[in-house]
Amino acid sequence: MSKTVELLAPAGSPEGVRAAVQSGAGAVYMGFGSFNARRGAKGFLPDEMAEAIAYCRARGVKTNITLNILAGDRELDEAMQDAKFLYEAGADALIVQDLGLARQIHAHAPDIALHASTQMTIHTLDGAREARDIGFSRVVLSRECTRDEVRLITEQAGIETEVFVHGALCMCYSGQCYLSAVIGQRSGNRGMCAQPCRLPYNGGHPLSLKDLALAGHIAELAELGVSSLKIEGRMKRPEYTAIVTKIYAGLLRERRGPTSEEGDILRRVFSRDGFTDGYYTGRMGGQMLGTKTDVPLGEVKGLYDEAAHRFAPGKEAPLVPVSLCFTAREDIGAVLSADGVSVMAPVERAISRPTTPEMVEKSLRKTGGTPFYIKNLCIDLADGLAISASAVNGMRRDALALLLAKRGTPPVRSWVTRPHTQEPPPRAGFRGYTASVRTRAQADALKGLGLETVYAPLAVAAQTGLPAILPRVFSDNEQPEVEMLLGEAMSRGTETVLAGNIGHIALARRLGFAAHGDFGMNAYNSQTLAALADMGIQRQTLSFEARLAQIRDMNGALETELVVYGYLPLMIFENCAIRQQHSGKCSCEEGVTYLTDRRGERFALLPEYGCRNTLINSRPLCLREDFAQLGVTTARMYFTTETPQECARIARAFLDGTPLEGEFTKGLYKRGVE
Repeated sequence: MSKTVELLAPAGSPEGVRAAVQSGAGAVYMGFGSFNARRGAKGFLPDEMAEAIAYCRARGVKTNITLNILAGDRELDEAMQDAKFLYEAGADALIVQDLGLARQIHAHAPDIALHASTQMTIHTLDGAREARDIGFSRVVLSRECTRDEVRLITEQAGIETEVFVHGALCMCYSGQCYLSAVIGQRSGNRGMCAQPCRLPYNGGHPLSLKDLALAGHIAELAELGVSSLKIEGRMKRPEYTAIVTKIYAGLLRERRGPTSEEGDILRRVFSRDGFTDGYYTGRMGGQMLGTKTDVPLGEVKGLYDEAAHRFAPGKEAPLVPVSLCFTAREDIGAVLSADGVSVMAPVERAISRPTTPEMVEKSLRKTGGTPFYIKNLCIDLADGLAISASAVNGMRRDALALLLAKRGTPPVRSWVTRPHTQEPPPRAGFRGYTASVRTRAQADALKGLGLETVYAPLAVAAQTGLPAILPRVFSDNEQPEVEMLLGEAMSRGTETVLAGNIGHIALARRLGFAAHGDFGMNAYNSQTLAALADMGIQRQTLSFEARLAQIRDMNGALETELVVYGYLPLMIFENCAIRQQHSGKCSCEEGVTYLTDRRGERFALLPEYGCRNTLINSRPLCLREDFAQLGVTTARMYFTTETPQECARIARAFLDGTPLEGEFTKGLYKRGVE
């Protein structure tokens, strides 16, 4: 028999909490403070959050709170204060993206569950196991995972898995999207994504996906052993949460697919040209694309009104079983016990009509207006006693009110105070420039120039023995080929790999490679650097979303690298956008494909391992600074579409300190992000 699976519903406000709970959610996830990935949601004041946690706890519903954005060094104390508040308020779990923040929380609150946010881009068995080994109890898998990948990770990783089953889909892997940040200073990794992927490009909407709906796969996901099925939508109105949660709660409870009526309701309350299950089933392509469908208010008003009535203040679904035991004797009076709480009332000898057990039971079973339903009821009533129905009703009300308050009381938890750590040793100083390339010809053009390191794609490293860039995304069924290429690279002298996510670290460690961390690790603070050093990273590329002042703040013994030149990577796709721009035909060998936005800016689409794509910026970054003063060890040129000759010219300019001609951007290093 399959284990119990929770349905996890979103709540962006106190009303949303009631909507989720009263509609059948087994768990609710909410954001709090400034460090959650839906900073535009209405949100909760501290008192409201404490009340929401108590409300859920009293009704047997778990609370998972999002602290799932990147935090700078100067923000970590505030983030930890939020974590401490949530910990003491009784939150069941914290959902975290930032490795440094997770490290701090684990040190101070080792007994709270930490869930690895989907922003950590965990989509492989190695990634899930690495998350487990550094203290997470659950991974929220990338939405791009297929059913086979979900099955493999769930069965073998030794960690709970959480899978999105309904709501918005991003074209880019979560945690790897920098488009909104680079073009508009609103970072998805900081909870402020402006959704530029929903805008038109090339006259259409090639980056806008339909909403996800796995309503037809709920029974299968339960059988796979997934721990939590997640509905997206903290920014949507509570009525939406109520409607969608009620339908999915029924599907999960009854282990079935949706009826045609339920499917129509889901479509009407919100969709983008319908829904897709393309990632889960592996049926990708242009049919996954869609834009928001506007439904006339008249078509959904009835649904919204019914949903609002269900979670109106004072409305209570019977969610919590309770055992009541009523005892009445002349010497002790009447005592009503309800799962550990008791209330008393006086009794008297009956003058004419004694109270019967049936009369008491009738009063005790009136639990409407409370979250309780009677599971067990025992009545021990001595003969000849009288106790009024109003008195029994009052005992029931008082006992259940006491029980509700008791159930909502947070557990007693101790926040561990750690002694101040020693100041980290001084950094070794600036050692020089590195480069990453895409082709062997680019690598050959950089030979003999004096670069500290040249990183090459894995296939090129397998030919040359250069330090290897692991594919940013590869699946478990592609890993044997990756390991074969790594073996060839090692035989030719490769000793170092550039790792883009935590799963790569485990792979490098197992195969005996030194690991340098790439920008995909989103290293945004000193604690993250410490966490990565603990995991085996020897040099880490810092987030290019950080300002220069933040970079100067970062410290620790770990070597650091800064991307200082290149067309920055903005998105990485599982669903091939190049093919869509060429009528479904594979055209990677036919030159560079571009997406042009409404302002005429052209963004190149580059092919990646496994028929994936990277979207790069329209203008190259060029940062010329005193890198020794910034405290970084090396500065990297990120070469993509440049010719070999251009690579050599640009590298010489950096090495010689001579000017570069062209139209450049300083990226986010000076502007920063919201």
